[in-house]
Amino acid sequence: MMEWLVPTGFLLFFLVFVVGGIALLVYALVDVIRMPSDADFKAGTQIVWVLVILLAQGIGAIIYLIVGRPPGGATAAREHPKLSSPVPPPPAGGVV
Repeated sequence: MMEWLVPTGFLLFFLVFVVGGIALLVYALVDVIRMPSDADFKAGTQIVWVLVILLAQGIGAIIYLIVGRPPGGATAAREHPKLSSPVPPPPAGGVV
């Protein structure tokens, strides 16, 4: 009865983008929040990325995934923590 108001193709197109955008936003927020430390991001800090994702919405989530997310995301950052710098070798000519 209301098919003349909104064509079915447009409604399906709209729903895909709305649901996809919300899913992308939630995925990016969860990834940022689960990050173990600020040092794991490629750029920025956790609070900066949360604000970018929330304020810029879909575009902010895409920017985070391209610019700020480390390879493998929060899961890889938790499973493979960064190693500390190696200990330098002892000076040459020291006591053996």
